[in-house]
Amino acid sequence: MAKKNAKELVKKPDVLLATIERTYVYIRNNLKLFVIGVIIFLAAVVSAYGYTIYARNQEEKAQQTLFQGIRSFEEFGRTGNQDSLASAENTFLTLVREKRGKAFHTARLYLATIHRTKGETEEAKALYRDVIKDSPGTLLRALAEQALQGLEKK
Repeated sequence: MAKKNAKELVKKPDVLLATIERTYVYIRNNLKLFVIGVIIFLAAVVSAYGYTIYARNQEEKAQQTLFQGIRSFEEFGRTGNQDSLASAENTFLTLVREKRGKAFHTARLYLATIHRTKGETEEAKALYRDVIKDSPGTLLRALAEQALQGLEKK
């Protein structure tokens, strides 16, 4: 019985070969359409790859800007230099205005901390609430909730 099934399978045309032959005939009959389709597909792939590279570069720039702001804020913490605080505030404001990358949420948290340091509690509370509402990370949310609770106790 197994020999009979094997002989029948050998006599049937191969599905893969039949599909390849049909595809070849279709492409040969519709060469212009096929070439246009390939060009569109390649353009889409190149565009997606280019956007990925662009987005990665933008994220790196945002991270560098965030690092500069954090460095200025830490310098203010060590020295009490108001120029460092102003520099950090401007850096974080730039990130918040441009909403650049993942650094945006961290910049809002630092900006709220700067407002709290300057005694601007209402602005700080609003920013902390925004971080709690919009932040994708649980760590940032937890830090903002803790800082907001500290402000509301006062």
